[in-house]
Amino acid sequence: MLALLLAIAGGPGDARAATGTATAARAPEGYVRLTFAFDQAPKTDVRLSNGVLVVNFGGPVQLETAGLTKGLGDLVGVVRRDPDGSALRMALNRAMKLNVIEAGETLYVDLLPPNWAGMPPGPPKEALAALGQEARAARAARIEAERRRVMKLTPLTVQGATNPTFRRLVFKLDDSVPADLRRIGDMALLTIGAPLPFDLAAAKARLPAALTAIGVERSDGAITVTVPAPKAVAVRGFREDGSYILDIDRAEDDRDPSAATVAAAPVAASHDEPEPSTPASAPHAEAPAPAPERPAPVAAKPAARPLPSAAPVHAEHAAAGTRIVEPAPAAAAVALAASAPAPAPSESSSAPVKSASASAALSFSGESIRIAFPFGKATAAAVALRGRTLWAVFDDVGPIAVDGLVAASRGAIEAVEPFAVERGQALRMRLREPRFVTAAQDGGSWVVSLGDDMVGAAEPVRFAPDFSRAGRAALAAKVDGVGTVRRLADPEVGDELIVATLQAPARGALRPQAFVELTLLPTAHGVVVAPLADDVRLVAALDDLRIERDAGLALSRVEPTVSAVASDATPLVLGEAAAEATAGPYLKRERALLEAASLSSPDARTDARVALARFYLLRGMAADAKAVLDAAVGDDPLSEREAEVALLRGAAAAALDRPKLARAILSVPALAMNPEAALWRAQVEWSDGRPEPARAAFRQGRPALGGLPPAVRARFVELEVELALDAGDAATAAAALDQLDVLPALRGLAAREVLRGRVLAALDQPDRAFAAFAVVARGPDPIAAAEAELRQVELGLQTGKTPATEGVAALERLVTGWRGDWIEAEALAKLSGLYADAERWRDAFSTLKTAVQAFPDADETRALQDRMQERFTDLFLGSAVDRMPKLDALALFYDFQELSPTGRRGDELARRLADKLVEVDLLDQAADLLEYQVDHRLTGAARAQVASRAALVQLMNGRPADAVRLLQKTRQADLPASLVRSRLLLEARALAQTGRPELALEMAEGLEGRDGARLKADILWSANRWREAGEALEASLGAAWRAADPLDTASRADVMRVAIALSLADDALGLDRIRQKFAPKMADSRDAQAFEIVTAPIEARGEAFREIARSIAATSLLEGFLKEYRSRDREPAKPGADQAADASVSRPG
Repeated sequence: MLALLLAIAGGPGDARAATGTATAARAPEGYVRLTFAFDQAPKTDVRLSNGVLVVNFGGPVQLETAGLTKGLGDLVGVVRRDPDGSALRMALNRAMKLNVIEAGETLYVDLLPPNWAGMPPGPPKEALAALGQEARAARAARIEAERRRVMKLTPLTVQGATNPTFRRLVFKLDDSVPADLRRIGDMALLTIGAPLPFDLAAAKARLPAALTAIGVERSDGAITVTVPAPKAVAVRGFREDGSYILDIDRAEDDRDPSAATVAAAPVAASHDEPEPSTPASAPHAEAPAPAPERPAPVAAKPAARPLPSAAPVHAEHAAAGTRIVEPAPAAAAVALAASAPAPAPSESSSAPVKSASASAALSFSGESIRIAFPFGKATAAAVALRGRTLWAVFDDVGPIAVDGLVAASRGAIEAVEPFAVERGQALRMRLREPRFVTAAQDGGSWVVSLGDDMVGAAEPVRFAPDFSRAGRAALAAKVDGVGTVRRLADPEVGDELIVATLQAPARGALRPQAFVELTLLPTAHGVVVAPLADDVRLVAALDDLRIERDAGLALSRVEPTVSAVASDATPLVLGEAAAEATAGPYLKRERALLEAASLSSPDARTDARVALARFYLLRGMAADAKAVLDAAVGDDPLSEREAEVALLRGAAAAALDRPKLARAILSVPALAMNPEAALWRAQVEWSDGRPEPARAAFRQGRPALGGLPPAVRARFVELEVELALDAGDAATAAAALDQLDVLPALRGLAAREVLRGRVLAALDQPDRAFAAFAVVARGPDPIAAAEAELRQVELGLQTGKTPATEGVAALERLVTGWRGDWIEAEALAKLSGLYADAERWRDAFSTLKTAVQAFPDADETRALQDRMQERFTDLFLGSAVDRMPKLDALALFYDFQELSPTGRRGDELARRLADKLVEVDLLDQAADLLEYQVDHRLTGAARAQVASRAALVQLMNGRPADAVRLLQKTRQADLPASLVRSRLLLEARALAQTGRPELALEMAEGLEGRDGARLKADILWSANRWREAGEALEASLGAAWRAADPLDTASRADVMRVAIALSLADDALGLDRIRQKFAPKMADSRDAQAFEIVTAPIEARGEAFREIARSIAATSLLEGFLKEYRSRDREPAKPGADQAADASVSRPG
């Protein structure tokens, strides 16, 4: 008798596969019964063909088969389980009949003798009993579910009561409905085990105010009512007469012996019920000791009605995604002292209004009306009259009670409409006729007077022309104590108002001011703007208010006079008076000043030298002025601290284009508030490429501009044009340019015309700008002509009038013929960008090199280098490099590698370059580059990931030992699971190639899935372990044999390998299994004939089989592995891997 061989090859596990046990036993009647018991019955198919019993489970199962050995005896020769665990095959030693019984989760397979007669065996009695019990239980469950479905759910109702020492909620709840009470922090949670309807909003509206903070959470088949319950108080819950009663004790400081019990009517989901009384069984607190006498309390103020947007939302509920229905306001407040005597009426004729957080009170003072709005603290406000409507806005969220104002005003007020605003309250008051309005703060109240009897005089808020932070024209006013800026809709006019509240004292716009885009309304207090353009905004800072617009405001220019410069009327150092003093014939005036400087006494010598330096500066001789001033400071060091000397020295340095020296001199404390010095600081900041500080300094120095002589003023008006063009404020630039028409052209008329062309371009008049540039470009001034050519090309490219190719040609001509200043630097920058846009990368980076070498310290060059470094990085990290020939891309990188960024992006670029090296088969260089990254640049998960890529390159390069070394030296804990898996695959493959298959198999043992099965198969194939290799390859194919799609080339090659391996292992049963599975798929492929040969009976193998086996074995297993690894590596990384990589850092190297 052949010994029973039980060899089960475990396939990849499936977390959702059925699990079970298989046993066999011989019955007294002479048949053998195989029992398969599962936790969930799979779809089974049992057949007996040619002496082979096949039990197919329809998918992978986890089956314990140790119990088959003893019961089968000599009936079965071989038992095999399919590699994927989806079937069990048994080779029978003799003919048998088959009988299959399915009973619940158990499968019975009976092997009957050939001479069996009569009815086949039935299932065991205990199996039938279990089936009957399961059927009865299922029927009872269906009946109960149907009963619950049709049962009408009674709506949950609630009553509330407030007692001196505790508060009570009474829920109308059937005794059959389960209820559970528990405490979590400061909340009591009552969970009701049925999805009862419950109208929370209606319940809150009818409950006492102290109990309206309840909430509800709904889940499957239950609802949970949440009630605030501080930790320090007790909570009790009990059932009584079809109700569930919840009592919450009141804290000591919350107890009120005089409080009256207030009951709330029950609230149902779908209908109203009569208001029940408090249950008789409710516990009563003992009467407290009498309290000492105290004054009768004032009637309680009604609860404020919160805005819907201001309703609180509990963070824990919001996080859980539960919809929270917020409390509705109480229908009416409970008066706690209704019997208290009313206060005596005041002597004045004031008419008090209903009590509230801020109750308005109206009184008369002669014919004038005074309205007081009391607040508990200092409150910012705004008060303005528009037509016959008074607007009042307060930065206090308490509501304003104004119900009695109309009746008490004797017909002066027609209507009052209070409304809530963001973080405050406001009202519109319709007057019978316009009245004079004033406002003042009296203690914690704001008093508004309507009439000639003023309550105070408001300080004026003056808006003057200024610049916004972006350099655009704006209006600004120095105001402290700014409250909140709001936009309010005016329903009468149909527009919007921008209202800024202010703290006391009263300050406002005393008269209306009309501008092109807005109107400033007169106010008794605060600021109100009526915008005429959509983007007008009112911006509040710590000590000023600013009215701005994106494109700047259109403002008429008002030149300040010298009298606005300082209160002491100190003349300007380089002003009109100084210019007149130095006027006259140059040589005669210079000789007189030189004689005075050389012949004066030591005490007067400094003043004489200062006069000479001023003369030189006003005549445009800055170098001579600087020399004279340096001599004066050298002989008299204390004079350096004088404001006049410092200003002249700073102006001379600025005129000589020495911004660092000029900034240091003009920053002395003596010149901090000097407007004339601020103008020179603006010139310095602009020359140094800092437009924002230049604009701030120019704003400070504008008052001094009108007092300067024409030659000096022209310098700063040109600066104003430049600043406006830089900020995109064409209107301000055009207005400033108009002033230059009457001022001398310091740089020549051609340069002035170029400036005019730039302003025309900013005003969207390109044709006129082109004409201006063209005239200058053909003119005799070479500097202006070069700039005009540059501006003409820039404008043509911007408007599309000049094609990019023509622009490149024009700039190439310009940089060839013009060298050495900012014009060449700007032209090179523009040309480099055009080359990059056209993907002429070598020309772009070569032009950058030229600019850096010619202008190493220029700001424009540094900015260009930053931009081109970004383009270089984007090129090699983006898709543009894929459009270049691989060798050209590598050459470009090595020629301009100084543009490589540092940090993480630089490391990413190096790894991308390594991929390019691999594509052109430069494997040694790629491996060295990646290993450098591993050794010197990376840490954490990123280091392990790059080491995996380096190991893959070493495998491709035929160096598996180096691959193992790289992987082993970068092992670490806490790596993402996907990265750990890819490293194990690589290391197992490398170990197999170094001749250590056992160690490789041990490492690959824990790798589930197709790639893990494929790796094991390749290792076993390389080790000539044919049967194991065949079954592993079959497991890697999975369910491909039953898929609707035909097999691809790689899958067909794997099928051929499986067949060859099983044939070489002399596994006839396995070979028959492969033939049955894959014959239909292989029959329609070009490998059909070869498949017939390799799956023929083992004894029929011949020369054709050996030839096919040799060709299959010659195919490199590594090629398939690398292809599959790369395809998986290109898949999007999992979130865990991304996070781990982000957590890694680059080391400075």
